[in-house]
Amino acid sequence: MNLNWADALKAIFTLTLLTSTIRVSISIILAGMGEMLTERSGVLNIGVEGTMLMGALAAALGSYFTGSPWIGLIAAGLTGMLIGLLFSFIAITLRSNQSITGLAIYLLCVGLSGYLLQIIFEHGGNSPKVNTLPMLHFAFLEKIPLLNAIFNDQSAIVIPVLLLPIIMYVLFYRTPWGSWLRAAGENPKALAVVGKNPVRIRYVATLCGSFLAGIGGAYLSISQTSLFSENMVAGRGFIALSAVIFGGVRPFGVFLACVFFGFMDALQKTLQTVIPDTIIPRELFMSLPYLLTLLVLAGFIKKSGGPADIGNPYLKESR
Repeated sequence: MNLNWADALKAIFTLTLLTSTIRVSISIILAGMGEMLTERSGVLNIGVEGTMLMGALAAALGSYFTGSPWIGLIAAGLTGMLIGLLFSFIAITLRSNQSITGLAIYLLCVGLSGYLLQIIFEHGGNSPKVNTLPMLHFAFLEKIPLLNAIFNDQSAIVIPVLLLPIIMYVLFYRTPWGSWLRAAGENPKALAVVGKNPVRIRYVATLCGSFLAGIGGAYLSISQTSLFSENMVAGRGFIALSAVIFGGVRPFGVFLACVFFGFMDALQKTLQTVIPDTIIPRELFMSLPYLLTLLVLAGFIKKSGGPADIGNPYLKESR
């Protein structure tokens, strides 16, 4: 079968692709910004995927039983914080290996989410349909195609999420707490000398990061879709981890990396519809975001510019 590549390119690169990129990127941005906040304090949490999964389940349950997706959103954030508290206790207080702890948290969340789904609804697979977050539409943007595609008919949490890099930049570089946060990741002993508790700062950063990851999961179940399904996060948590590395653990860099990964995910879905399976197998397109993740991890992990003390437990010096 012959394919007119000029027509194919026109069909691929449209405003619809831009809209899809924004929608796909939101959960990755939330998880990526949360993990960036955590890593800046010197804590590596690779259990982001599991936190997102439990957040997605909590959001669906909250929306299902109360009829309010906003309560579901709050439930997702609080659930994320509970998972983050468990991780923090094991990794920060008990000083367990952070990578192994994060992996254990991920496996726990995968098993627990499937078990709770089975217990609550008496069947696996997915939950019933739930109420979703409202969509926003601004009439004054209808005559501006680019802004119309980005902001109109998107979830109500899209605009706050797109402002996250600015918020994080101000927090990191324009507030005293941001200075303490960065010091906790670079030199926690020096931070302790000036009277600040690195353990407390790491706890707060990890809980806030887990809150954002939980909200990222909620976006999948009560905004992008209208139900929870097992393993619905589908690797987005690990993609967010790669985006943090790719973005140099800095607000705008991580944001752009998350959008780039979201673009690749949206692109592969578009390619499947435009290019026939007989020319290029759709499985190759489906693997693009994950292949890119592996390449980023392989090529940038030593150049990420992350905190000097990341992954190391804080040991208080005895006098």
